[in-house]
Amino acid sequence: MKRRGSQTMIRMICSFAVLAVATPASAETLMLASTYDEVGTNADGSKYTGTVDVDVISNTTFKIRWKIGSTVYSGFGMRMNDTLAATYTVNGEPGLIIYKVGDDGVLSGIWSIRGQNGSGTDRLIPRK
Repeated sequence: MKRRGSQTMIRMICSFAVLAVATPASAETLMLASTYDEVGTNADGSKYTGTVDVDVISNTTFKIRWKIGSTVYSGFGMRMNDTLAATYTVNGEPGLIIYKVGDDGVLSGIWSIRGQNGSGTDRLIPRK
Protein backbone atom coordinates (compact mmCIF):
# COMPACT_ATOMS: atom_id res chain seq x y z
CA MET A 1 0.00 0.00 0.00
CA LYS A 2 2.84 2.38 0.78
CA ARG A 3 4.33 1.81 -2.65
CA ARG A 4 1.03 2.62 -4.37
CA GLY A 5 0.76 5.83 -2.34
CA SER A 6 4.31 6.77 -3.33
CA GLN A 7 3.52 6.16 -6.99
CA THR A 8 0.40 8.30 -6.72
CA MET A 9 2.37 11.08 -5.04
CA ILE A 10 5.10 10.89 -7.73
CA ARG A 11 2.44 11.06 -10.47
CA MET A 12 0.87 14.10 -8.82
CA ILE A 13 4.22 15.87 -8.53
CA CYS A 14 5.05 15.07 -12.16
CA SER A 15 1.62 16.32 -13.27
CA PHE A 16 2.13 19.62 -11.43
CA ALA A 17 5.62 19.97 -12.89
CA VAL A 18 4.29 19.46 -16.42
CA LEU A 19 1.52 21.97 -15.82
CA ALA A 20 3.96 24.51 -14.42
CA VAL A 21 6.10 24.26 -17.56
CA ALA A 22 3.27 23.95 -20.09
CA THR A 23 0.98 26.61 -18.67
CA PRO A 24 2.20 30.13 -19.31
CA ALA A 25 2.34 32.45 -16.35
CA SER A 26 -0.01 35.38 -16.40
CA ALA A 27 0.71 37.48 -19.46
CA GLU A 28 3.60 39.81 -18.87
CA THR A 29 3.57 43.18 -20.55
CA LEU A 30 5.48 43.35 -23.81
CA MET A 31 8.40 45.68 -23.14
CA LEU A 32 10.05 47.16 -26.22
CA ALA A 33 11.76 50.48 -26.81
CA SER A 34 9.72 52.96 -28.82
CA THR A 35 12.63 53.86 -31.13
CA TYR A 36 15.61 51.87 -32.40
CA ASP A 37 18.65 52.58 -34.56
CA GLU A 38 18.85 49.99 -37.31
CA VAL A 39 21.74 48.35 -39.18
CA GLY A 40 21.31 45.51 -41.61
CA THR A 41 22.34 43.65 -44.71
CA ASN A 42 20.33 42.81 -47.81
CA ALA A 43 20.32 39.34 -49.36
CA ASP A 44 23.05 40.51 -51.79
CA GLY A 45 25.30 41.58 -48.89
CA SER A 46 24.81 45.33 -49.31
CA LYS A 47 24.37 47.25 -46.07
CA TYR A 48 21.67 49.66 -44.92
CA THR A 49 20.86 51.80 -41.90
CA GLY A 50 17.65 53.32 -40.63
CA THR A 51 15.39 53.92 -37.68
CA VAL A 52 12.53 51.83 -36.37
CA ASP A 53 9.50 52.92 -34.36
CA VAL A 54 7.54 50.40 -32.31
CA ASP A 55 4.08 50.85 -30.81
CA VAL A 56 3.02 48.10 -28.38
CA ILE A 57 -0.72 47.46 -28.78
CA SER A 58 -1.27 44.50 -26.45
CA ASN A 59 0.61 42.06 -24.21
CA THR A 60 1.78 40.13 -27.26
CA THR A 61 1.32 42.38 -30.33
CA PHE A 62 2.89 45.53 -31.72
CA LYS A 63 2.95 47.82 -34.75
CA ILE A 64 6.36 48.46 -36.29
CA ARG A 65 7.62 51.05 -38.80
CA TRP A 66 11.03 50.82 -40.46
CA LYS A 67 12.42 53.99 -42.10
CA ILE A 68 15.36 53.23 -44.38
CA GLY A 69 16.46 56.27 -46.38
CA SER A 70 13.27 57.87 -47.67
CA THR A 71 11.34 54.57 -47.75
CA VAL A 72 8.97 53.55 -44.95
CA TYR A 73 7.77 49.97 -44.36
CA SER A 74 4.94 49.34 -41.90
CA GLY A 75 4.12 46.06 -40.26
CA PHE A 76 2.42 44.14 -37.50
CA GLY A 77 4.11 41.73 -35.14
CA MET A 78 3.72 39.41 -32.21
CA ARG A 79 5.88 38.00 -29.45
CA MET A 80 6.45 34.51 -28.12
CA ASN A 81 8.85 34.52 -25.18
CA ASP A 82 12.09 36.16 -26.40
CA THR A 83 11.21 35.93 -30.10
CA LEU A 84 9.38 38.55 -32.15
CA ALA A 85 7.94 38.05 -35.64
CA ALA A 86 6.58 40.78 -37.88
CA THR A 87 5.12 41.04 -41.36
CA TYR A 88 5.47 43.86 -43.88
CA THR A 89 5.01 44.47 -47.61
CA VAL A 90 7.63 45.39 -50.24
CA ASN A 91 6.38 46.23 -53.74
CA GLY A 92 3.19 44.28 -53.07
CA GLU A 93 5.01 41.16 -51.82
CA PRO A 94 4.75 40.02 -48.19
CA GLY A 95 7.88 39.89 -46.09
CA LEU A 96 8.61 38.28 -42.74
CA ILE A 97 11.19 39.15 -40.12
CA ILE A 98 12.01 37.18 -36.98
CA TYR A 99 13.94 38.85 -34.15
CA LYS A 100 15.57 37.36 -31.07
CA VAL A 101 15.47 39.74 -28.09
CA GLY A 102 18.82 39.99 -26.32
CA ASP A 103 19.29 40.62 -22.60
CA ASP A 104 20.45 44.15 -23.49
CA GLY A 105 17.23 44.84 -25.42
CA VAL A 106 18.94 44.58 -28.82
CA LEU A 107 16.83 42.81 -31.45
CA SER A 108 18.78 40.58 -33.86
CA GLY A 109 16.80 39.39 -36.84
CA ILE A 110 16.66 37.66 -40.17
CA TRP A 111 14.18 38.58 -42.91
CA SER A 112 12.98 37.52 -46.33
CA ILE A 113 10.49 38.59 -48.97
CA ARG A 114 8.23 36.14 -50.81
CA GLY A 115 9.62 35.17 -54.19
CA GLN A 116 13.14 36.51 -53.57
CA ASN A 117 16.18 34.33 -53.08
CA GLY A 118 18.22 34.68 -49.91
CA SER A 119 17.60 36.54 -46.72
CA GLY A 120 18.85 39.65 -44.99
CA THR A 121 19.84 40.51 -41.45
CA ASP A 122 18.56 43.29 -39.24
CA ARG A 123 19.80 44.58 -35.89
CA LEU A 124 17.82 47.05 -33.81
CA ILE A 125 19.59 48.92 -31.02
CA PRO A 126 17.29 50.69 -28.55
CA ARG A 127 17.75 54.44 -28.30
CA LYS A 128 18.47 55.63 -24.80
